[in-house]
Amino acid sequence: MANAKVKNSIFYVLFEGLKIYFSNIDKFLLYMLFPVLGQIIGLILTFGLTIGLADKVAAKAHNMHSAMLIILLLAIPGLLIFLKAFWDYMVAYVALNSMTEGAVTTGHVYDFQSHREVATRRSFKYIGFLIAVGFLTIVAILCNIIPIVGLIPTVAFWVYFILVFQVFTFEPELSVKECFKRSMELVKGNWFRTFVLMLLLGFFSIFIITEGVSVVFDCIHLTDKICSLFDFVGMALPLEYVNKALRYLKLNEISVGLISKIIYMSILSTIVAEFSLPIRSICYSLWYRILVRLKGERLYGDKKPKKSSKQSKKEKEDE
Repeated sequence: MANAKVKNSIFYVLFEGLKIYFSNIDKFLLYMLFPVLGQIIGLILTFGLTIGLADKVAAKAHNMHSAMLIILLLAIPGLLIFLKAFWDYMVAYVALNSMTEGAVTTGHVYDFQSHREVATRRSFKYIGFLIAVGFLTIVAILCNIIPIVGLIPTVAFWVYFILVFQVFTFEPELSVKECFKRSMELVKGNWFRTFVLMLLLGFFSIFIITEGVSVVFDCIHLTDKICSLFDFVGMALPLEYVNKALRYLKLNEISVGLISKIIYMSILSTIVAEFSLPIRSICYSLWYRILVRLKGERLYGDKKPKKSSKQSKKEKEDE
């Protein structure tokens, strides 16, 4: 009984999840390389070419329409790279769940393409699913416009729907609407434990790793060099007027360096969050397995228990 309680705990999920991740860390990092860096490269190319060459294009173009067309054409390569990387990243939300299932059942993570097909062979349904997730995300953000009052329903909302990607992966017969309903059914009765798991995963996979990388960059004197790349943003803002108002309100002034540091930390935490997606997907997949078992249900793909010869004979006699 005690062993069963341990295996159904969120700490067991964390331990097993980290074990699966670190035993296959090279494969997971390689798999996430293009989905993460491709988005960054795509955005740099898009804004670098369009903003960087905008003045030269405007000076040489015959008219404004020609200039806009050329700038648009310059943006296309970067946008294509970004969109491909973004799609691969969204596919990873499902593929990583399938990889976890493979790691649990076989002890190995391999054949990435077959795991990707869990999403790509249902592309239209998956796109509809992502649209629903995006819509609900926007609703959640709008709810947070009202501090505290909006935060409580938003948190409850996310906890109940935290397993929607696992449901989509492991229960392919369900519709988009049923995926959300199913996630809510699984979390119901285990809301607090799911909430704690969500907090621990967010704290470890985003905050701790981000701070760790930041400390390393500070030690090798890389932080200031990176932050200086974003100084142009602060220089373009009317900080003189902003700081005048802040001084009047007796608040701390905003410097160019502070803005650059905020941008740097935001980008760093985003990159860390995207690269650490496997950790969260693995743990949520394990938690999904536990909650299904706790509901007394079989996991998708489980074989039905064989009936004994006596039971089969009795059923035939009853018929």
